[in-house]
Amino acid sequence: MTAKILYGKHLGESLQVLTVEAYDAKIGRIMAMPDSDPNKNKLRKLYMGYSEDLTIDKDGRVVLALRLREKLGVVEGELSFMGLGEYFQIWKLESFEADVDEPLDEWLDEMGEDFDPMSLVP
Repeated sequence: MTAKILYGKHLGESLQVLTVEAYDAKIGRIMAMPDSDPNKNKLRKLYMGYSEDLTIDKDGRVVLALRLREKLGVVEGELSFMGLGEYFQIWKLESFEADVDEPLDEWLDEMGEDFDPMSLVP
């Protein structure tokens, strides 16, 4: 199976992995923008220029190129994966805890013990 991995600066300290179909849909929306839109070329560079194919073997394993591991700050060590619908993110464990876990924990604490997050969904 092949997927697309995005690694641009706009993703902060994470990588984003999309199905080829989700990636193609995103690129299609960018390409449909008028050529006169000054953001079109920037978006093309972010999403096309900072992406590559990612092969997932039959056992669900991937090999991340050294430059992708270096972007995460991990040559060896643990990674954290977070599924978010049509894509998932890959994080260095420490970055995930600081950028995702801690802010979510703080938000939940602020909302109170009886708060049901699904109550926000219409």
